Amino acid sequence: MKILSSITFTLLASTLAYSQTTMCFKENHNSMTTIENTALDGGECKSSQTVNNMKANGWKVDDIKITTKDGGYDFIYIFKKNQSQSNFAQVNTNTNVSDAQLEERILKRMEAKKVQEAKEKEIKRVLENKIAGKEIYTNKCQSCHGEKGEKVAYNVGMALKDMALGDMEHAISQYTNRSDYGYGYSILMRPIASNTTNAQLAKIKDYLDSVNK
Repeated sequence: MKILSSITFTLLASTLAYSQTTMCFKENHNSMTTIENTALDGGECKSSQTVNNMKANGWKVDDIKITTKDGGYDFIYIFKKNQSQSNFAQVNTNTNVSDAQLEERILKRMEAKKVQEAKEKEIKRVLENKIAGKEIYTNKCQSCHGEKGEKVAYNVGMALKDMALGDMEHAISQYTNRSDYGYGYSILMRPIASNTTNAQLAKIKDYLDSVNK
């Protein structure tokens, strides 16, 4: 087979793996920016391992859940780790795995790795957006729309936490380009709207979603 002719026996052995999962958490942490360097509790973290420590030890972040509590943040991390099959040769002979079956397994592992890498990249993007979104929201929106976007500003329209990103983008565009938009509050919103980009709105949306789960 094409793959078997180009990959060594050792590499094939390391490719066959099973996944180990552990859950770690940190309660009432006061900053999103420092969490990756803070020791997590539970699971394999055991109150001594940080996110970066876990990554260095071969663990991958599979999922993150962030909630707010008493002015702080509660974090739950799901980590996964691939463990190499210890006795590849025995598995191969005892189960009569054909070259075709072996190649199929390898291809599936390669595809799973790509999916995992894409998932980790998206998790990182969302977490970075939440951190940046909190700062943008606090500076531009919180005074009128509430700590979590729960207030209906001036009792018109709808709460930001309930708006889709597309609705936010539409509103900002209208405030920027129309003086008659916004129930007479355009004069208040226009300076903010004209200095708020769609990229910033996406970060605000990610932040609001994270604190309103």
